[in-house]
Amino acid sequence: MTYLRSVIESPQRLRLSLSETAGWDRAGTDHCPFTLKIDEPTGGPIVLRLSGDVDAVTAPILTACLDEVVLHGRSAVVDLLGTSFVGSAALSVLAEAGPRIREQRGHLTVAAPHPLRRIIARVGMDTVPTFDSLAHAFTAAHGGPQLAGGQPPDPTTDLPSTPRRQTR
Repeated sequence: MTYLRSVIESPQRLRLSLSETAGWDRAGTDHCPFTLKIDEPTGGPIVLRLSGDVDAVTAPILTACLDEVVLHGRSAVVDLLGTSFVGSAALSVLAEAGPRIREQRGHLTVAAPHPLRRIIARVGMDTVPTFDSLAHAFTAAHGGPQLAGGQPPDPTTDLPSTPRRQTR
């Protein structure tokens, strides 16, 4: 469960939010339970690590978190590497959040397994760059260089073509 201070402003609102979470944890059923962990490294983008099913029931949680990112003018990385299912509702949330975060001069990137990245490319969700690792997504969200196709440059192949002059 996630507790965001700016979203939950009173004890009454907190109790209401907690009572609405009954559908999120579906342990004991055939579905994987949904979890969200938030990392806020100093000077870097917020990292939202999702696991389990990200579907129509849990997508509003992702929406609330990304709304916070927009509100605070931060960049974010959404880590979907540990998810078992990502539905169209979650993809819509990401597609809508990308431009809103860019308007605030931030970056939104996604780390996703190859099959999910293929689906994202097929549905034409080109507003959010996707990466095969959390490290690459984090670097891009932090404002690092990246190539077309969502891959950061390889430092071993992107060497200057002319030798550098040595100074004494």
